[in-house]
Amino acid sequence: MTKKSQKNNEDPSTQPDNPVPLPLLGAAWLIPGLGHLILGKRICAAVFFGVITAGFVTGVLLEGEVGVPMAENPFSWLSTLACAGNGVLYIFRLIWLNGLGPLLSNIPLGLDGGGDPVAAGFGYGKTFLITAGLMNLLAVLDVSDIARGAKN
Repeated sequence: MTKKSQKNNEDPSTQPDNPVPLPLLGAAWLIPGLGHLILGKRICAAVFFGVITAGFVTGVLLEGEVGVPMAENPFSWLSTLACAGNGVLYIFRLIWLNGLGPLLSNIPLGLDGGGDPVAAGFGYGKTFLITAGLMNLLAVLDVSDIARGAKN
């Protein structure tokens, strides 16, 4: 039996189950690629940073709207969660659009997500913003797997 097939046949209770430091996961969420950089995966860190940042910037340039919660639209919370996955990029975009005063006084409702709904690229831009956030959340899960020893 090969080493790889032995690993797949192991009992799940024998898999590494090390606790992952929450500051590591927070850093991985806040700045795309930072978690991989902390773990010594420099190439992965650069790729994740580049792809996620490029996706976010493309979404903004296409006049996409970052997700903000709206009382009349319950599905907006899903969009908000996905866009918030961009970490500091999302936070900076909200501060750029709303300033700090409205950002802190209107939590969580009443924020402007930017974008122009009549712009030709609005739908595509929003899709780029959501996708970039979800990619960053997947990168955080990857950092968790690497830190636990479940993945190299």
